Amino acid sequence: MLSGLPGSGKSTLAQKMSDHTGAILLRIDVFEQDLRNANGDTFDVGTQGYQIGYDLARHHLLKGKDVIADAVNAVEPARTGWRAIAEETGTQIIEIEVVCTNEDEAAQRLRTRETGIDGLLPVMPQDRRKRTWEPNSLSSGTVDTAGRPISDCVDDLLRLVKQTG
Repeated sequence: MLSGLPGSGKSTLAQKMSDHTGAILLRIDVFEQDLRNANGDTFDVGTQGYQIGYDLARHHLLKGKDVIADAVNAVEPARTGWRAIAEETGTQIIEIEVVCTNEDEAAQRLRTRETGIDGLLPVMPQDRRKRTWEPNSLSSGTVDTAGRPISDCVDDLLRLVKQTG
């Protein structure tokens, strides 16, 4: 489970990890935007995107596949959902926080990123700063992407997974 605020680099890392490991990538932004695309731009997705992610994680984990959950996971109830699926399926969960400690760099990423998700509106830097973030006492570690090549961040992520797994 990768958690982090928008602009932290978690989706980029999640995709690289999926490419490297063959794990199924579940990106909550995709599920939430699919719901908006189907129901209108003002549709309140609430927790439905996460529920879709939990259901898909359960499905793939029961088939013996590894899963990477890519979501903000800013609050404990979101993280608890992933933990419940891991427990239900008898699989291990590794929780890693992705941060970008350079606010200017994170803001620049948000202004210039291409999400690859049809219809997804950009997150504005001021919205990132206003986001609620509850510390995760069960996190296995943190990867700080600020000022670093993505390959080094992937190496850190792989090291954390290996140490925990």
